[in-house]
Amino acid sequence: MKLNLTFILLLLLFGCKNQEDINLCIENLPSKTIDAQRQLVSVHTGNKSLSTDYTINSRTTPKERLMTRRYLSDVLNQLNLKALEHDYREPNSNVFIDLLVNPFKGTNLYTIIPSTIESDEYVLLGAHYDTARNCPGANDNATAMALLYGVAKKLSNVPVRQKNVMIVFFDQEEEDLVGSRAFAKYLKKKDYKIHSVHTFDQIGWDKDLDKAVEIELATKKLEEIYREKASELQIPIHTTKVNSTDHQSFRELGFNALGITEEFANGDTTPFKDTPKDTFDTVDFEYLESTTNLVFEVINHIITQN
Repeated sequence: MKLNLTFILLLLLFGCKNQEDINLCIENLPSKTIDAQRQLVSVHTGNKSLSTDYTINSRTTPKERLMTRRYLSDVLNQLNLKALEHDYREPNSNVFIDLLVNPFKGTNLYTIIPSTIESDEYVLLGAHYDTARNCPGANDNATAMALLYGVAKKLSNVPVRQKNVMIVFFDQEEEDLVGSRAFAKYLKKKDYKIHSVHTFDQIGWDKDLDKAVEIELATKKLEEIYREKASELQIPIHTTKVNSTDHQSFRELGFNALGITEEFANGDTTPFKDTPKDTFDTVDFEYLESTTNLVFEVINHIITQN
C-alpha cells in the first residue's frame, strides 16, 4: 500500500536519523523448525525484543527495516548461508513526486544455497519483510519470512541439488512492489538463468483448519507439481489469478513466476491485514508448518530433477 506524501516527507526529514549502532546479542534459533519460526515471527512483530536495546514494533521506517535486515542476516549466518545485500534507488511512479521527495531507496536481502552439481540455473523464493505503517505485520508478512527460513533450512540439508536456490527478502512491497521490481531488474540485467520464481505473502491464517493454500497465476507445469505434492500431504490447492504482490514484478519482465498464500481470494484470510491487530497471537503456526512442508517438497522436487 502506497504511503501518503506527508509520511514520505516525514521519513526523509527524520527517518534516516537515529540509526545508531545498537548492540545486538541475537540468540540462536531453536533447533526445531516450528519453534524457530515462532521466534522469528515473535521478534519481527515486537512480541519479543530484538535485544535489550531495541524492539521491532513494525517494519516501515529506515531504522526498523535496517534492524530487520540485521536480524535476518544473523539468521542466515546460523544456517551457514552468506547474507548479501542488494541496494537500489527507484523513481516514484509519478515523476512529479520526484521533484518534491527523493526516489525510493531500499535494500533487498538475499542468499544463495548453491547446487551440489555445477549449474547456472536458479530457483528463486521470495517474501517481503516490510509492513504498512504502525503495523506489527505478523501475518503480513512475518509468516512468509519464517516460511523462507524453514524451507532454506530443509533445502540446505538436501544432499544432491542440481539447481541453485536464491532466497530473497524484499524491501518496500508495501510501496507498490518497489523492492521486488528493483530485484527483478537486477536479475534481468545480470542475465541470471531463472527456472522459476515463487513468492509468498500471508501464510498464517486458517480459520477452517483445512490447511488449504492458493497458488496465484502458476504455469501448467508448476501447478502440476504443487498439486502432486499437496495431494501427497493431503493439502487442498486452489488456483487464482491474483496479481497484486511480488510475483507480479517478475512476471512483468518475463520470468516464470507465481504466488503462494493462504486462502486470500476464497476469504479464509486474516481480517487484520494492514492494521495494528496483525499480531503474533493471531498466527496459526501449525498452518505455517504445513505450508512450509509443502513448499519444501515442491522445491526439492524441482532442484533434484534434471
